[in-house]
Amino acid sequence: MADERLVAVALPLPLQTTFTYRLPEDGIAERGVRVIVPFAGRRAVGVVTGAASAPEGVKLKNVEAILDEASLLPPPLLDLAAWVADYYMAPPGECYRLAFPAAGIRTSRATVRLATAPVAGEQDPVLQQLAEGPLRISTLAHRLDRDPSARLLRLRESGAVVLDQDLGVAGFREQQVAVLLESDGEGVIKGSAQRELLDRLRAAGGRAPVGELVADKPSLRGSLKGLARLGRVRIESERVTRNPEGLEAKAATAWDLSADQAQATETLLAKLARRDFAPVLLHGVTSSGKTEVYFRCIETALRDGRGALMLVPEISLTPMLVRAAVARFGSTVSVLHSELSAGERHDQWWRIREGESRVVIGARSAVFAPVADLGVIVVDEEHESSYKQEDSPRYHARDVAVYRARLEGALVVLGSATPSLESFSNAQAGKYALVTLAQRIGARPLPKVEIVDRRQMLRAGGDPILSDLLVGALEARVRLGEQALLLLNRRGYATSLLCRECGEQLACPNCSVALAVHEAGRSSECHYCGFRSKAPTACATCRGEYLKLSGHGTEKVVEALKARLPQARVDRLDRDTARRRGAVAGILEAFENGGVDVLVGTQMIAKGHDFPNVTLVGVIDADVGLGLPDFRSAERTFQLLTQVAGRAGRDTAPGRVIVQTFVPDHYAIRPVRDHDYETFYAQELAYRAALGFPPFGHLANVVVSAERESEAVAGAAQLAVAIAAVGGCELLGPAPAPLPRLRGRHRQQILIKGARDAVQTAARAALAATARLREGVSAAVDVRPWSML
Repeated sequence: MADERLVAVALPLPLQTTFTYRLPEDGIAERGVRVIVPFAGRRAVGVVTGAASAPEGVKLKNVEAILDEASLLPPPLLDLAAWVADYYMAPPGECYRLAFPAAGIRTSRATVRLATAPVAGEQDPVLQQLAEGPLRISTLAHRLDRDPSARLLRLRESGAVVLDQDLGVAGFREQQVAVLLESDGEGVIKGSAQRELLDRLRAAGGRAPVGELVADKPSLRGSLKGLARLGRVRIESERVTRNPEGLEAKAATAWDLSADQAQATETLLAKLARRDFAPVLLHGVTSSGKTEVYFRCIETALRDGRGALMLVPEISLTPMLVRAAVARFGSTVSVLHSELSAGERHDQWWRIREGESRVVIGARSAVFAPVADLGVIVVDEEHESSYKQEDSPRYHARDVAVYRARLEGALVVLGSATPSLESFSNAQAGKYALVTLAQRIGARPLPKVEIVDRRQMLRAGGDPILSDLLVGALEARVRLGEQALLLLNRRGYATSLLCRECGEQLACPNCSVALAVHEAGRSSECHYCGFRSKAPTACATCRGEYLKLSGHGTEKVVEALKARLPQARVDRLDRDTARRRGAVAGILEAFENGGVDVLVGTQMIAKGHDFPNVTLVGVIDADVGLGLPDFRSAERTFQLLTQVAGRAGRDTAPGRVIVQTFVPDHYAIRPVRDHDYETFYAQELAYRAALGFPPFGHLANVVVSAERESEAVAGAAQLAVAIAAVGGCELLGPAPAPLPRLRGRHRQQILIKGARDAVQTAARAALAATARLREGVSAAVDVRPWSML
């Protein structure tokens, strides 16, 4: 039976459990409140998940401090974090941490301060300590040698003290502001500096940040302090919001809707008006105007006093979309993604939490944004694999968005030109409503797609990178002042470095992969663990000096393009060029403004972008990814090619797409020529049905790793026995993982396949059995895996 003074606390640790603590006398901590608790010799900030019962034979520790009077999160968001922990079998503390602001769950940073000026002769020991200034609660407890929580609660209720939400590294930023005070005369003013300051303040309307006031003349700071002592100026502190770039834009009005858009919008708004859970798949061809349909839904939600959340798969898609949203909805727009600084992310979170922002745009983790009274959730490019978190907690943001919409009674719109098989199957089965945009805006034709057989190209002695057909098309575009995109979903200069004397490949010392070559052959890098080294000039095995670069990446494409089209202005966008903060936005802005003729890139350029002047798209090697040991490889290939093809011909000029491939008749490539999603869907669905893969069955992937291969093999065999004992599922493995060695650890894989409930039960058995693995052997359980590597 639960005890009202005992609470379950989720800590930000990779542990599959909550911990029970005892509340202080008179302490109240409802679900979702953050508390400071002792754990393993240190203090940690955790989240109360509910009341708890006393475990037998365990001496309970006390909660040291209660940080919040009420939960910072709305109840549906607490329910969502609990569901993610349960469904994906993830540590509860890691799941709750996703919903809190940056550094919101961590070591103690809460501070308490006096609400008014200190009173001389005050006898209360807490108030005496605070007379010198604000203190952390942990510091106050140390000075008093006792827990001050109960006393602080009473002092807060009386209005004597204020508890600040000091979030440590990413806390609020404040600035000093000078305020001009009224005065009958200026007889007490001394010197020209003080008069100059008063003139500056009057010119600023009587109020100005101190930093701006004295920016060009720092020597005035001393005079400003003198004015404050004279009572002519008051110095105040105010919170400064750190807004990321792109949150300022000119106002814009809505576009006129096409007939397809109007019908789709009418359907969606009718569902939104019901204020009930409504999942919809919006299947619209590229450039059919899905974004305007999204915006109409968001607009209506705002008018109804509700909030909106829009997810995008890539950070590179965010800048232009944010500008469009701000132009449409104004300052109520916030952004959340990993490229923000910790301070920016913190301030954006609080803008949302405090209701200043009602529209949130962001990548995967933004699905946990604390938007109150959520009316609509949009998941753009819902098929994208980047919505799946590959590290713990291993959630899929699209599926989390659908569940959040269920909790909030909201409309959730899953949009894509190439829906995932799971989503399209749900629509076919009636689980999701299906809304279609079959035509491009203005009835513009889809681009013409031409397939180039690279086998014939090489037999004829052609360039292995750029076919004559592609080069001729690029020359024509540059001459006409139009733009082109070139896709190669492989970064770097070359894929490997091979010794031509002994056949040895330059390999990663930590992973079972060849090192990619970068910087025109000067350095080598592992794209899995990040290992980097200078490229060798001789073979480490035979000391041979005849080393050959094999394959090509985006760097090599740029080099080849500049050699054949020296007049073209060329740039590159991939993960290497995107490492520098703000680089993605800068490259895209230069391309958008016409400063670049040809943009070469990986999948970052393939989706979501709307460049009206792009009339040509070239795919250097369409087969990258087709040979991967992953049942989704064909689906990913078809989606990527269709999406990048859709970047061409989005304005009045017709588009052209040239796809280079060694397998022109492959069922994932042939339908791209005809923009035929249904044919690909039917073929892929038949293969999935025969093998029992999603959407016809559920999966869980168990990866066991250890520094020694024998220990990984033994650990995987141990878990396989535990899974098999549950029954009801098909097991594939144990077997070496597709990447047998990763980051210095040998890996074994077990794939669980079957009905949803049976797979969940088997996965829980695997998770429970991990506790019995020997030291040094670890296992990760991935429910509904998106990548099999």
